[in-house]
Order: sequence, then structure tokens, then C-alpha cells
Amino acid sequence: MSTKMGLCAAVLAAFVYVTFVGAQPQNGPQQKIAPKVLSDLRDNGSVTFFVVMTEQANTSAANGIRDWVARGQAVVETLKDVANRTQEPVLQLLSQSPGVDVTSFWIVNTIRVSVSAGSAASGQLIDQLAARSDVASIRPDEQWEIPVPFPGTKEPGVAAVEWGVNRVHAPDVWSQFGTRGEGIVVASIDTGVQFNHPALVGQYRGLQPDGSFDHNYNWYDPAHICPSGAPCDNAGHGTHTMGTMVGDDGGSNQIGVAPGATWIAAKGCESGSCSSSSLLASGQWMLAPTDLNGENPSPDLRPQIVNNSWVGGTSNPFYRATVQAWRDSGIFPAFANGNSGPACGSASVPAAYPESFGVGAVNISDNIAGFSSRGPATFFGGIVKPDVSAPGVNVRSSVPFNSYGLMSGTSMATPHVSGVVALVWSALPGLIGDIPATIDLLDASADTRSSSACGPVGPPNNVYGWGIVNALAAVQLGSGPAGSASTKTAGVAVPAPAR
Repeated sequence: MSTKMGLCAAVLAAFVYVTFVGAQPQNGPQQKIAPKVLSDLRDNGSVTFFVVMTEQANTSAANGIRDWVARGQAVVETLKDVANRTQEPVLQLLSQSPGVDVTSFWIVNTIRVSVSAGSAASGQLIDQLAARSDVASIRPDEQWEIPVPFPGTKEPGVAAVEWGVNRVHAPDVWSQFGTRGEGIVVASIDTGVQFNHPALVGQYRGLQPDGSFDHNYNWYDPAHICPSGAPCDNAGHGTHTMGTMVGDDGGSNQIGVAPGATWIAAKGCESGSCSSSSLLASGQWMLAPTDLNGENPSPDLRPQIVNNSWVGGTSNPFYRATVQAWRDSGIFPAFANGNSGPACGSASVPAAYPESFGVGAVNISDNIAGFSSRGPATFFGGIVKPDVSAPGVNVRSSVPFNSYGLMSGTSMATPHVSGVVALVWSALPGLIGDIPATIDLLDASADTRSSSACGPVGPPNNVYGWGIVNALAAVQLGSGPAGSASTKTAGVAVPAPAR
């Protein structure tokens, strides 16, 4: 085992399962209420907020389950059991309050409450909720952001392969290991996807053998932004990130790292921003995809990898429990580190969470992009972020409608990493669902880049993380004697992607 891999293993061995930060006890009822909830109520007369329950589920026991279906079911059942048991008294109280709309979530044990303008005693209701010992906090329905991509310029590729795909050595894995991501389902929580884009339509799980489409279990639009039941993308961002993961039109546009993988998506971002409600609903859907009516959840149809190119400041803990549940179910959580560089300590959540795999952006010369957010993750123990870096400058990928465009950002770097994980898991199926071992492998095989700009020179360091992700080196390392035990006997048994 290399020194780098040994250090990774030591860090992972020290990992302690951390429950949702927002569920920690507060000093008193008024301290539980976020100021924005009260200001929204005062300014608008109406308000939407989340009632976060004190008891949060611990799903870590599912890590020991090797069967993919059973593991996912165990996580979902644990989450639902805790939510159903603890939310009932609060739901009963809310049912007696006129002008109140309620949505219950189990991915985080929380209840979304919308109080309409003119509702009597709305402030009193909030005070009642805060006074309860089974309520940990009352949080606003905040807006998270898609990091604004920077315009790009064309970089030289290799034949039809884009430079970033070539830089992470994806074509070397295709040729030397005979896999392009087959058997792996990737997903995105983003602005949506143009599902019938020429570079994406063949990889969409909703595509049927007869050429028709079934969007059930393959697409989710919690805010009902798209005009029909079919996937759409009203911002272009999600189509671009999906293209970098799996895009290939069979001709001159080989834009994706893992074009043999299958994709599904949730529109967690209504446009250039993402409400907490849509992000939470999308995160829950990823654990147990549903039909288009939001019914009949099926954890066995969850993806193996979820790409997330959106951010929410540097300290917000609200999405952390969702990431923990994904990991416990075997889902790899890839997150953009943010575009707030070069300031140190600018790593954005959710990438800054210990449970997330944060990604920084480099250019074609392997240098960190000026905009790429740096660590340390000050609000989460000062840990190093990003975990790794990937091509994120002048990235050409798919955009609506049936076109291609150039963008720069950590949003563009993250899907390179998601695609690499798809290649690694396709080549080394024993690693599927083993998040710690996979992270260890990615870190140990990254092309080291040193920097002392935001702390120790590393690796890892708070500029590049462990270095630039390298798919070929990861598969080679995992295939060798040091990696044979984990890659061939660990992981979970995953059924073939359903269509």
C-alpha cells in the first residue's frame, strides 16, 4: 500500500458518523427559530419554513449489507420509521391550524410548512413549534445557487475526444480495460437535462427498446417547472454537466467520461437557483426513485453516483444528513467545491461536508483555476477541501437544443469525477457501494499537485486536494495486488440498470 493510500486509510479509520448538525439541541425556544423565518413572516405575511425534528435517524448499520436492493431498502425503512414515529404529534398540531400547507420528508426528519398570508396566529404557531422538545430548529426555505459558469474558449482535443475527457485518462480505460461505464447508473441534481439530445438520448434509462420513452423512475421535477412529464432544462447547466459524465453522439462529439453508463436526473434547481424544498425532495428521490406521480418508491432503482454542481455558502448544515444517507445506501456523492476562489476557506457546502467528495477545477495546463474555491472547510473541523481536482476550464459539452457549448467552473470539473467513478466501478465492480475504499483509491491514484497557498503543501492541500483525478491510475491501482482484496470481494451485488 502506498504512503498516500495508507494516509487515506488512516483518515477513514478515524471517521466518526456525525448526525445532522441542525438537529442539535438549542438553548431555548426563541434560539431555535432562524431570524429569516420571522423576517419573512413580518415582511410578507406568508412564510415557508422547515421544522427539523430533534431525533434523526442513524442509517450507518446499512453499510454492512452487501446486497444492493436490501441495502437501499434498509436505509429507506430506517429513515421512514423514525420520521413516521416522531412527526405524528407535530403533524397533528399543524392539522389544526388553518391556512397551513404541510409536506413531510424522511430523508431528513423534517416537515416543510407554508403559512399563507393572513393566516391567524401564524407567529404563535411558530412559537408553539419552537417550544416543543421534539423540535430541534425552525429553518427557512433558503435558496442555494448554481455557481455562475464562466464563458469558455475552445481547447485542442484528441480526435473527437474533449481535452478534459482525455486528461482524466478515460480513453485509456476504455481501450485497456474494455469498459466505458457499462452497468453503472449516474444521476444529477441540477437544472434538468435535454433528454433527447443526440449525445445523451442513447444513455437515458428512460429510453425503451422500441424507441419510446418511460420517464417513470428516471426523471423527477419536484417544483413542476417542465411543461410536461418529460425532462427539460430551462437553464442549460444540467445538460452540460450530464454530457461530461456520459455524453457521446457516436460521431465527432465524444464529450463524456463514461459514455457506456446510464443516466437519470432530478430537477433540484428551478433555474439558476435551487430551493431547499426542491433539493431536499430530489435528494430523497435519489434514495428511492418514484413514478411520475411521486408514488411507489423503489430503492433498488437508485443510482450508484449522484453529481451535484450547486452550492450554499460555507457553513449551512441542512443537506448533510442527505449526503450521509446516500453514502450509507452506497451512493457516491460528488459535489462542486464552488467558484469563490482564490480566497482560502471559501469551499462551499455541501462539498465542504466531511461526507461529500468535493471537486476543484484545473485548466489544460494542470493549474488550478483562479475561481476554484479553496479550503480549509472552516465550519467542519478545518478539513482539507477539495478532495481532488479535475478539468473545469473551457469544457465543451452538450447544451439545449441539440447543441454544444463551452463553460468553465467547478460545476464542469465535478462531472469529470463522477464519470471517473463510473469507469472505476464498471471496471472494478467489487468496489460498487464501498465509498471509503473508492475515495481511498481516487485519492491515492490522483496526479499530485502541490500548493502552500492555503495551508500545508500536501498532498493533500486546500488548493488541489490530493491532485488531479486519474481514471487509468485508479483502475490500475485497484486491479493490482494491493487493491485486489477490496475490489474483488467487497462492494455489493447490483442488478443491471432497468429501462
